[in-house]
Amino acid sequence: MNLNTSISVKSLTVLFILCSSVVYGQSKAPFNKAEATQEAITQLAQMASETGELTAFSIKNGIKGEYVVDITMEGKGDVLTVFMVSSSTDDIPRKNLLKDKLHTLRFENIKIPKKERVKFRYTLTF
Repeated sequence: MNLNTSISVKSLTVLFILCSSVVYGQSKAPFNKAEATQEAITQLAQMASETGELTAFSIKNGIKGEYVVDITMEGKGDVLTVFMVSSSTDDIPRKNLLKDKLHTLRFENIKIPKKERVKFRYTLTF
């Protein structure tokens, strides 16, 4: 091999590596937390409406009052944490029952990338 062929092979190798990294470096559109939060709040409002799942649960278990909760989601809309910020009642067993119910929820049509979490605050009134 002569010097020109050696440089040409090195140049092609570098060009190939750069092109490969550009192809693999492209990614999907960035994740929008605001859209995921809004979708979760909309679904939670439907669940807490008069004919919703949470309202039926609260009636069945005698849960009444106003509850402010912080909810953290991950993955495919799974609830990771529920923190009871405040409530209008001091009935701890009922608070825990509601918190446990919220923790079992899974929001539809929400996909959160790995290592990402979405946290929002919501007020439930029964």
